[in-house]
Amino acid sequence: MSILVYLCGILKSVIYGSSVFFTGKLTETVDILDILALRFLMSFVVFWLLKVTGVVKIRVGAADFIKKERRMPGMGVLLLAALFEPVLYMFFETFGISMTTGITTGVILALSPITSCIVETLILHEKSSWLQRFFLGVGIVGVMYIAVKTSTTDGEDSVLGIIMLMLAVLSGSLFCAFSRKSSQNFNAMEVTYISAMLGTMIFNGINVVRHIYLGDMIHYFMPYFNPDNLIGFAFLSILSTIAATAMNNYALGKIKPSVMAAFGGISTIVTVVIGAVFFHEKIYYFHIIGFVLILIRMVGVTYLEIKKEKKI
Repeated sequence: MSILVYLCGILKSVIYGSSVFFTGKLTETVDILDILALRFLMSFVVFWLLKVTGVVKIRVGAADFIKKERRMPGMGVLLLAALFEPVLYMFFETFGISMTTGITTGVILALSPITSCIVETLILHEKSSWLQRFFLGVGIVGVMYIAVKTSTTDGEDSVLGIIMLMLAVLSGSLFCAFSRKSSQNFNAMEVTYISAMLGTMIFNGINVVRHIYLGDMIHYFMPYFNPDNLIGFAFLSILSTIAATAMNNYALGKIKPSVMAAFGGISTIVTVVIGAVFFHEKIYYFHIIGFVLILIRMVGVTYLEIKKEKKI
């Protein structure tokens, strides 16, 4: 079981790291709110088709939140997991990034393992060993080092932007905690399905109001008709929102949020490598140093967790 869980953590991070490439390409021609709305709309439609055709077994739906007689145990926790990510996390992260410099963004988002440790202690009453926390700290240094060395100082940081990014980090950690609690009553696909459904409802609700205000509702689905955009939406919707999030939820049902956070730095490595391969960006010595620290964190935390499992 351990191998599958940790493999899910790695693959999830690889997909998330690759998503930066597709999101960046889409932002060249598509508004950020259109990307969020249409991404989740496509993911929910695909998920719904998988559900009605019986490809995936999902027992929960929108009616279960509305009708009391249909409610299952843990519905409130499930809703909180879906609310913290994607809705709050993506909202805070998107606007936080737009109001801060690259250095600030990289440094603040790298702090997620710290909030994961705090949240898992307060909500899940689970604790990491001091040695695991040490390895988590090593990875944080690696991500921060890459962020500081590669980012420019163009632009300015706003206090609101910094607060937004800190709320994004907190939202991501709270999602991990509530996703883990939800695993007691729901499987990974059900948690992912509700997340996709809530993201679709909220982001499309906001985007519809925006398009009505602008008077261009007729162009709402226009981004889908560009073949290049369609590839990006398919990756973000199917691989990132469905597959990677399901892997994340599955792994969180088996291991602690702080252990899962140890794999987060892989996304940074993948993003840098994609930049080098597809955009001919250079990989410098500081990237290698950061990569090594990130990998030390992943191997160290994982080894200690597997060792602990064998003792139980």
